[in-house]
Amino acid sequence: MATIRDVARRAHVSTATVSYVLNGTGVVSEATRERVLAAIAELGYQPNHSARSLRTRSRTIGVVAPGIAGRLADPATAEIIAGLSEAATTAGYCLLLAAPTDTESETELAVRLARSGRVDGLVLFDLQIEDDRPALLTAARVATIAIGAPVAGVTCPIVGCDLRTGAEQATQHLIRLGHRRIALLAAPSYLSISEPFYAGYSAALHAAGLRREAALVIEAGSSEDDGMVAMQELLAARTPPTAVLAASDMLAFGAMHAIRDVGLTVGRDISVVGCDDLPLAAHTFPPLTTLRAPRRDLGATLARYLIAHIEQRPAPPVTLLPLRLVIRHSTAAPSRAVH
Repeated sequence: MATIRDVARRAHVSTATVSYVLNGTGVVSEATRERVLAAIAELGYQPNHSARSLRTRSRTIGVVAPGIAGRLADPATAEIIAGLSEAATTAGYCLLLAAPTDTESETELAVRLARSGRVDGLVLFDLQIEDDRPALLTAARVATIAIGAPVAGVTCPIVGCDLRTGAEQATQHLIRLGHRRIALLAAPSYLSISEPFYAGYSAALHAAGLRREAALVIEAGSSEDDGMVAMQELLAARTPPTAVLAASDMLAFGAMHAIRDVGLTVGRDISVVGCDDLPLAAHTFPPLTTLRAPRRDLGATLARYLIAHIEQRPAPPVTLLPLRLVIRHSTAAPSRAVH
């Protein structure tokens, strides 16, 4: 197994310089830093974090996500980060936000941060069905927690929202109003959150004796434009739905635009339900019925359980926070005049 001295010899630097690169301390030129990192990669060197942690911790938790600066403009992400930061600060930890570049992937950056010792733990956004990040970070000996839904084979703690129950409640609301053709704008299937949301929608239809129609389920993306395109496809069908459940408010906003573009009225002609309860949801025309996610609490829970993991205290493997259906004017009984 390679040692820090082996790395220093390979990179033609002192062991102190290797430590500076690993810890992000001291003054090291970019060329020297790249030479040290190359030597670390060639030798497969891994710092002994367990030994180092006996002396000190960085008391920093990290978030690595593509386009993190842009994502902070998204109210949902910003609230999660706010909850993370507040709970971390209360516990005496700092929060480090990092975004990958064109030359380094999100996973590579996360592993590099883990091995550097600059963070004691990492928060993973957008847990996927097939996600190699948790295993790689466990191998790098850093505490890890993920945002999403439970996934087979993922052993790190997971914190998310109870999407199955939320989607079931939202679909039941539409059924009680009298809707029988209810469409679903689903999240991308590679995301862990997609399956439980679909499961809740399906369970409500089944309990009401309604048949699931494949044509009424569209895998959309995550943007408002994605929601608009998906809704246009539904509207072009021979028998359009009378109601739509969207996996996010952004998809719902796009669906509402598409409905208005063909001269129909949201709520009166086609009901729409979203998920998130973004600040804009209460101010759309009409105001959007949606599932409210406790985003700040989610962020705080992530911080508390990750810090418990870092400090080797018990924490639950999966925590799902409840969603709350907020009924506004985008949902109503189906209009017989239109359908």
